[in-house]
Amino acid sequence: MNPPLVSICIPAYDAETFITETLASVKAQTFTDWEVIVTEDGSKDRTELRVKEFAKTVSQPVIYNRHEINQGLPRTRNTGIKTARGAWIALLDADDLWQHDHLETLVTRARKGDDDLVFAGSSLFDSESKRIIGARAPTEAHLRTLPLSLFMGWLSVMPSAVLIRRNAFERYGLVSVEYPHVNDTEYWLRVLRGGGRIGYSGHTSCLYRQHADSMSRRAAEINEDSARLCEKYASWSAIPAKYKRSRPAALYRWASNAALQENPARAMQLLKRSLCADPLNMKSVLKFACITALHLPRLRKKAA
Repeated sequence: MNPPLVSICIPAYDAETFITETLASVKAQTFTDWEVIVTEDGSKDRTELRVKEFAKTVSQPVIYNRHEINQGLPRTRNTGIKTARGAWIALLDADDLWQHDHLETLVTRARKGDDDLVFAGSSLFDSESKRIIGARAPTEAHLRTLPLSLFMGWLSVMPSAVLIRRNAFERYGLVSVEYPHVNDTEYWLRVLRGGGRIGYSGHTSCLYRQHADSMSRRAAEINEDSARLCEKYASWSAIPAKYKRSRPAALYRWASNAALQENPARAMQLLKRSLCADPLNMKSVLKFACITALHLPRLRKKAA
């Protein structure tokens, strides 16, 4: 059997609740030359059953594999990528959805040029109400200022909105496990720094599921990961000098703000990293002074 043009790689962890709807959006695609690869990451719900039920309803190949022990999202994504046979790999998280023409518009764009990666815009919807609550689509300025727009967070490219050449993973490597929360952005930047090309389909065709409070609960970790990522790429000549220090400093400061209520000691550590990144940043200096005045006596008492 000839390999499909597109391999759809779906990492799954406790995905039973949403994966049937996600797979239904795959089945509804107007572009049909695909295979689906679902990799379950150590969870023990009925995801496998849902995948097997789906496989009976389509003529395309459906592959299910699993990690017996949880290994995390990046490694799970990489397992799917290693299994893929298609010339292009579409990433899709187990709770996100696609508009019916998502793959068709991405493949159309991919066939027009020599991009290593093409992406669509995303609509964010509330998981409970299904109401659209936001959008992540690039402006002309975002595309013109790549990679800076990614480095600064002006442009967000959702993993489920992306189609990547399979041989790009041979050239630029697999998904990084060093940045659990922002490994997607790290990969987009890595492709660009390696001389790769990124194209935009011109369509908002991905539906990204936003779970209640999911971002706020992880805000400190996400911002810390983002700060470390910016420090990694700050030496890149494509990043203007004025942002090399200020961006990671701001991210560490925001991580500190998010951690402050539950863990003042951790907030202090993050703020010190902000000051190390940009010692003359007055926002960080003032924030450090405020935290010291308000929380240092309690921290000293706790340490004693």
